[in-house]
Amino acid sequence: MRLQTLATASLALFAGTVLAVGAPKGDIAAGKQRFEATPEGGQSCASCHLEGGAKSIDGNTPLLAGQYADYLEKALKDYRSGARVNVLMNAQVSATEGANKLTDADIQNIAAYLAAQPQAVEIYKAR
Repeated sequence: MRLQTLATASLALFAGTVLAVGAPKGDIAAGKQRFEATPEGGQSCASCHLEGGAKSIDGNTPLLAGQYADYLEKALKDYRSGARVNVLMNAQVSATEGANKLTDADIQNIAAYLAAQPQAVEIYKAR
């Protein structure tokens, strides 16, 4: 009986943790709109990350579709603060000088949108 109670409690705790971690906090529809929007003097996220983050303009631009929302939020906040350095991203989302300034809500929404997209996988063949 005690083992069954312990097993049930463990399962409930695990399920609650998975649901809490796996559920993006943002608004997917608002994230899609913000991802595709071109701000005055800036570029849209989609201009480099293309089609819901599933493709990119070159081999240096990461595929974002299906990425974990919490990872995307941290990366965008770090670009915004300058803690993470990438010349193009910092120029776009810098809190002080960025052409495409992102609020915390924007970041949550974009992260939720990208996390909800089918995961992008590109397979490169050796030549």
